[in-house]
This record gives sequence, C-alpha cells and structure tokens, in this order.
Amino acid sequence: MSYICEMTQSEIVAVDTKKPQMAVIEKVVQVLESGGLVVAPTETKYGLLVKIDLLDAVRRLFELKRRDDNKPSAIFVSGLPRLKELAQVPQKAQILGQKFLPGPLTLVLESKKDFGKFFTLNQMTGFRISSSTLIKSLVDRVGSLSATSASLSGQKEADTIEQIRELFGDKIELYIDGGKLNNPASTVVQVIGDEVRILREGAISTKLILDAVNS
Repeated sequence: MSYICEMTQSEIVAVDTKKPQMAVIEKVVQVLESGGLVVAPTETKYGLLVKIDLLDAVRRLFELKRRDDNKPSAIFVSGLPRLKELAQVPQKAQILGQKFLPGPLTLVLESKKDFGKFFTLNQMTGFRISSSTLIKSLVDRVGSLSATSASLSGQKEADTIEQIRELFGDKIELYIDGGKLNNPASTVVQVIGDEVRILREGAISTKLILDAVNS
C-alpha cells in the first residue's frame, strides 16, 4: 500500500518489516541515492536515513533535526567484517559484537577513517549493525547510512509515522510505515583498548554488557 500525502509531496509507503517488499526497497534506494531523506523503521525506533557520503543530504538532516554539529550521528554498517575495516575493534568490542550484533547495540570505536564532523568526533565514531531486514537490505545496496532517530534533537522519539510526518512534513522525501514502534533505543557502549564505558543504557542492560565483557 502506498499513497501520496494530500498536503505535501512526501510519500508514505507501508512495509512488511519482517519481509520487506522488493518494490519498497527499490523506492528507498532510489530516494537515498538521489540525496533524499527517508524515515524508516529499525529494530528499535524510527530512523532518519541518508547516505553518509552525500554531504548536502547529511547537512540537511542535521539542520532538520536541529542537531548540533558537535553531536555526531552513529552510522549503520553491513556487518562485523565491514566494522573491522572501518574501526579499531578491541577484544572486548569483538565480544560484544559477537554476542549482541546484529541488534540494538551502538559501539563507539576509534575510526580508521574520518567520516567528517557529522559522524566522527575526536577520532571516535558510533557504529550499528541492524537486525532489521529492511535496514540490512538498504545498507547492502547503498552503503553506510545515518543511524539517528526521526525526531528533533533532545526530544522524545515518536512512535508512529503519522506523528513523525506531523513534525517534519514535506521536508522528508519518503516515509516508510512499519506500524507503531516503541522499543527501547540502542545501548551505546564506547570501547577503547580494555576500557568499556556505557554512554547510554537502552535495550541491552548494563548488567548484560558488563557480564559479557567480564566473563
């Protein structure tokens, strides 16, 4: 099912989150590759997606969210092999990755590549490997994507596409409707050498993180 919003040029397209339709994936890929912004369901919340190598699109995302340039977004990558190409992955980060990824975990690691001020701060970048079939399919097709919530910076995330469209309107080219999402946000863990620091507790508890790295 798809329909054009009556008051804007933005399109809302429904998706089966467990088995996303190929037509939906193709539509999202087309918008992302043309520099558009897409709101889509992840395994946690609705995310606001752009290709991270399209600077104008990334800049527009930050302006839309009213997000400070000094608060970089995490990025979605395809899997642990790709993560190891892009970042230093200490043993404890590998343990967490093997146990909790793909899933609602953001690993903040020392980057081997400077992704620019919107994604890298003090040589550190947040990386996610999503368990969402849709997100995985998109990353496999177009490369790394922004991993940030579809909300204004510092505000509570909306649970539905309707609420998000009310917030952003036609400033978003495409909305992918996966139904109501109210899962906890990802847990954010920074790993430098042997030091493990939990920056935000979310879907994975602090206890589970510490048990994994200390076992």
